[in-house]
Amino acid sequence: MLQQQTEVHRLSNGLTLVAEIMPQVSSAAFAFLTPAGVGRDPENLTGTASILSDLTFRGAGDYDNRGLNEALDNLGLSRGSSTSSLHTRYSGALVGDKLIDVLEIYADVLCRPQLANDQFEMCKMLAIQNIESLEDDPRQKISLLTQEQYLPFPFGRPSIGKMEDVQKCSLSDVRAYWQKWYTPQTTILAVAGNIDFDALRDRVESLFGDWQGDGVEALPQGQRDYGYVHHHNDGAQVHIGVMYDSVHFCDEDYYKALGASSILSGGMGSRLFTEVREKRALCYAVGASHQIIGPFGAVRCYLGSSPEQAQEGLDVLLAELLKLSEGVSQDELDRAKVGLRASLIMQGESSGARALHCASDFYHLERVRSLSEIEDAINDLTVDDILDYATTYKPQNFSITTLGPTELKVNV
Repeated sequence: MLQQQTEVHRLSNGLTLVAEIMPQVSSAAFAFLTPAGVGRDPENLTGTASILSDLTFRGAGDYDNRGLNEALDNLGLSRGSSTSSLHTRYSGALVGDKLIDVLEIYADVLCRPQLANDQFEMCKMLAIQNIESLEDDPRQKISLLTQEQYLPFPFGRPSIGKMEDVQKCSLSDVRAYWQKWYTPQTTILAVAGNIDFDALRDRVESLFGDWQGDGVEALPQGQRDYGYVHHHNDGAQVHIGVMYDSVHFCDEDYYKALGASSILSGGMGSRLFTEVREKRALCYAVGASHQIIGPFGAVRCYLGSSPEQAQEGLDVLLAELLKLSEGVSQDELDRAKVGLRASLIMQGESSGARALHCASDFYHLERVRSLSEIEDAINDLTVDDILDYATTYKPQNFSITTLGPTELKVNV
């Protein structure tokens, strides 16, 4: 396993720099977590944060739209942004010696975006097209619908927005949102790669030290709404989404939950793939994963089937989830551990994956887990651990969403 050195520096304005030094690589990567998630979108304006994340790249500081993107391209930056319940994330990776140059540009993107009216209208049009494209991507649509049903308001709001909200969103709404939520308070800048930490720390201080903003309060939680919801669609397929409670990232049983999810859906030898698809041919796709969404830990499942086989497919899926507590073989656990370790090793060799890992770890734990700590936790998993988790957190209170021509029955 690769050696790690992690450094943390907190600016006086609240921004935290977390850096993992990887001298064995030539690249560097970064991830900003700003407290500008969809959960903080104004009431009845779901999609504001997503529009803003696009608009910030359409002119910032002295750069116009074209100049900004050319400057980033000239530095060889592979970049992206995304919006979740709690954060808007800006991330990128490039050759390590260009990192400081890129951060200078991102200081303009975050702190001095132009937010021009002509560019806003383009971003708004693209947001509308993105929502319309869901009709051609039912798998993404069912994912958003399931999450919205499962999570309490405002955590489940779809990050891409809602059509009626995006249509009435104005530039003044977006500017007000930027002013309030693009703040250094609780913002995390995570960097990983071949870096000089002292030089990085000093430059981050000079670039972001004058950034000012208000504190950030925790989001209020609405009521949970478990149960079954059907959304009619005349297509030739049925898409099924299932979510139920599990442990959070901070819980001592977190690695047990990862192991259990890997046994359920960790490859072509996993239970769901074998029982639902291979033995019974009830679907063309099935899977489950353990996810952390804001303060919630959950297992999310997906099944895609035909109208004729969807009911049996759902029945078998739920039965397999419930059967996990009845027994797990050592072979199943060994395969799961191999898959988890392989994923861990590949992430450990990627500066981009490490930057995202550092940002997530520090947000949830206020520290960064080492690769060896994670590997040890995986290697130490036993069959009894998985059974203990599966028994203690036996699936219940399902949120089930279907998208297709007919409703199904939930037989649990």
